Amino acid sequence: MGNSKAIKIDFYIPTRTKSGEDIDPKRVDKIIDQIWPKYQGATKVRGTGYFRSKSGEDEITDSYVLSIITEHDKTTNLHLQHFKQKIREELHQEAVLITWHYVEEVC
Repeated sequence: MGNSKAIKIDFYIPTRTKSGEDIDPKRVDKIIDQIWPKYQGATKVRGTGYFRSKSGEDEITDSYVLSIITEHDKTTNLHLQHFKQKIREELHQEAVLITWHYVEEVC
């Protein structure tokens, strides 16, 4: 990645729809398979998330977190918005969280 600024992107991908139905893991993998090749690699982990929904209620849910490290360029935000909308529509979500921050490579 040279001297350019590397960023770590985390896609939080739910295991349930906004109505509480389980999402087939194959559907989640299909979304992930559309995301990671753009970045030439990724790490997927599954964990428990805690959040406050738009209704104001505290919720606990299982999610996948897909982490990617890549260079930040002009198209990054467009890709993030595209994937956010894809996750929201295809997995029937009220909201989708994607975070990113700069990282420093240490050798």
